[in-house]
Amino acid sequence: MTFRFEALLHLRKNTEQQEQREMARRQQHLSARRSELEDLKASGAHHRAGLQSRLAQAIDGRTLALYSPYLESLSTRSGSYETIITESEKQVESKRQELIEAMTKRRALEILKERELLKKKQQAHKEEIAFADEMAATRWQRKGA
Repeated sequence: MTFRFEALLHLRKNTEQQEQREMARRQQHLSARRSELEDLKASGAHHRAGLQSRLAQAIDGRTLALYSPYLESLSTRSGSYETIITESEKQVESKRQELIEAMTKRRALEILKERELLKKKQQAHKEEIAFADEMAATRWQRKGA
């Protein structure tokens, strides 16, 4: 009792697994970028606090000139990371939709397989009943003859 679309079901299962792996990879990428952004923001907050403490003391212009471009570059990099994160979120959502579609296609074939198996079981049961009826009729005829 083999399912006529077994090869297609196998393909759909493999496709779904591939989509799951790809989605996991993209989620890891997104998580890594978010972590990097948080580290960048923490670094910026730390250096801003350092600048504030130095401003409370006497500070020369050269030191202040070093902080300004660095803090600006942190801000620019943070903006870049936010753009990357937004794009990564879109990719993850797109991959999630593809995964849902692959799961739906696989499940449809599994339901078809279950229905076909049920029909085959019902047909086998009918054949068994017909055979048992035939045997009973044959015995009855022998007793009556």
